[in-house]
Amino acid sequence: MGTPFISLLEPTRLDGYDSSLPHDQQRDTLPPVFIDAMAAREAVFVQEQGIPLSHEYDEDDARSCHWVAYASVNIRRPPGSPGGGGTQEPGPEPEPEPGEEGQETTPAARSPETRSVPIGTLRIVPFPHPPHPPPGARYANNVLLPSSPPSTSTSTSTSTSSSSPLPSSSPPQTAQTPLERERQQSALPFGPDRRTTYHDGREPYVKLSRLAVVPDFRGLNIATQLWVAARRWLEEHPDYFNPSVAELGMDQLRVGAVGDIPRWNGLVLCHAQESAIGVYERWGFRVDQAMGKWYEEGIPHFGMFARLDIKRSDPKV
Repeated sequence: MGTPFISLLEPTRLDGYDSSLPHDQQRDTLPPVFIDAMAAREAVFVQEQGIPLSHEYDEDDARSCHWVAYASVNIRRPPGSPGGGGTQEPGPEPEPEPGEEGQETTPAARSPETRSVPIGTLRIVPFPHPPHPPPGARYANNVLLPSSPPSTSTSTSTSTSSSSPLPSSSPPQTAQTPLERERQQSALPFGPDRRTTYHDGREPYVKLSRLAVVPDFRGLNIATQLWVAARRWLEEHPDYFNPSVAELGMDQLRVGAVGDIPRWNGLVLCHAQESAIGVYERWGFRVDQAMGKWYEEGIPHFGMFARLDIKRSDPKV
């Protein structure tokens, strides 16, 4: 394998992406880098972890930055096929058998070519974000599943059967908390969240997600190279995701002063699978104990935060 290289795809329209189809059956008008990101994600999350294919693509993909790591590998083609065709699995060139050193290899006997294949990916999702998952919650396809109703004994059901139940068309109403009301009244979805160990509930943060390295290329620091590339880009573009007053206007933002406009100050969150906590800790992330544990697609997750050292230069007049 040659030295891996990394490509960045900034937020772009993904019109026409069909979440029911694998990456290699999508329209050829979609960005190739995103198709490659999905190839790596499908290899890990769908084929390896058993997450439904239709759950892998979501509405955050079009507004996110995607980094994809590639490796240059040799593709061995069997002789006698058109153009050396019949592409086999990528792999390193085989070592010569004893006695083959110096023996001439003709194109008809072997027709290798070098190709770049996606071997890993991650994305950075800009703010705003949905509320932090409640401890113990379960999600499928980014949808919070209802909690199981408590079981009732026979005696309990008998004693309550004489009472008049609520009509099915009038479910019980749940009073909104002050936090829920404040979030609902927010002009843009920058409303407040619950306070956790490392998040005050209001500061904008970006989210590191969909980190995946295909199995054959693990143990080569591919994940670390991806995060280093993403971190460096974030540190060099600290204002990239901040809302533009020129485009949105103060009235639409409903802020009283420029200082009230949401601004990213280096806070990064990841929803880490329990098995990957050690990887994120080596990168400087810390488990947010107050967020608790929840489940996404049946897999236990924990919230982890890190803060990047971003530097802004004052504009020159």
